[in-house]
Amino acid sequence: MKRITIKNIAKALGYSVGTVSKALSNSHEISSLTKVKIQNFAHENGYQSNQYAKLLRKGRTNIIGMIVPSIGNPFFSQILEGIEREMSETAYNLIIMQSVDDPQLELKHLEMLSKKGADAIVIAATGNSISLKYLRKLKNEGTPIVLIDRTNYDINTYKIGIDNFKVVYEGISQLINRGKRKILFISNLSPGTSSERRRGYIQCLRDFDIAYNSNYVLSIETNRRRIDVLDQLKNHLTHFVNSSTPPQAIFTASDQLTYLTLEALHTIGISVPDRLALIGFANFQYTNIFQPSLSSIVQPSREIGSQAFAILHKILDSSDNEIATQYQNIELQASILTRKSSE
Repeated sequence: MKRITIKNIAKALGYSVGTVSKALSNSHEISSLTKVKIQNFAHENGYQSNQYAKLLRKGRTNIIGMIVPSIGNPFFSQILEGIEREMSETAYNLIIMQSVDDPQLELKHLEMLSKKGADAIVIAATGNSISLKYLRKLKNEGTPIVLIDRTNYDINTYKIGIDNFKVVYEGISQLINRGKRKILFISNLSPGTSSERRRGYIQCLRDFDIAYNSNYVLSIETNRRRIDVLDQLKNHLTHFVNSSTPPQAIFTASDQLTYLTLEALHTIGISVPDRLALIGFANFQYTNIFQPSLSSIVQPSREIGSQAFAILHKILDSSDNEIATQYQNIELQASILTRKSSE
């Protein structure tokens, strides 16, 4: 059945298109009797207003774009849950894109969101200079931007994450207090979190009078095939455990690396915590069912998502332009769950 239009209603009832349009918009310019007649006819004949066209006339699309490295990562999927939970009662729609930490793909997604007229963007950025330049351009053109998780970038906008330095310092302190002084620190190459997490590791060693050894810092390129990252980890870990000064513990600075490191250690026959203690970032809900149960740093991921949307909702629904430029760097509290793997 062909969709009925305002023109069809006007022709059928003998009114002008303008009168029908105003009646369907409940305008005070149209008498109550005429409005009821037109609205009843529209309802009985299955008329549906084109909300998208109305939004475009107002310069809005009600689209919020979200770019994250991987939805398969529990941390980012939980951020998505937080956003959608807050968004469910609103008229906004979310477009979700994965960058797989590929700067070129990230830039392509940003350009696509711009072409679609996205009203705002939430992003865990790769930190690539070209992408950051494009984000600044969008912000300067009036698109609200919220950086999540990876907030250590030179862009003046809203940022929501955690105090990476502090929580890593606390995690390393726990290992040292359990007698572990040779601690291997494994991170990815993202400048948005890795530098602050590495700084927390180095400062904690210094405060405990432990000499910093750069050989115990391993940076892994994670924007590759999973099997390639796993093989890379297995090779490095085999080298470390067979060296003359093997580490006593491992700290993994991202969710992805925590799970892959556990898998790599299991594959090469290194038991945790008998041979190596381990603690790392992990937002997987059931880390207590690992064998051994996994000591983990848990980020308030759902709250990051809900706060990101709350900020954007306030900006987009406000006529006060000053609200959009009252930028904040919000640091939420992460928690450390100490279990068997770090003993």
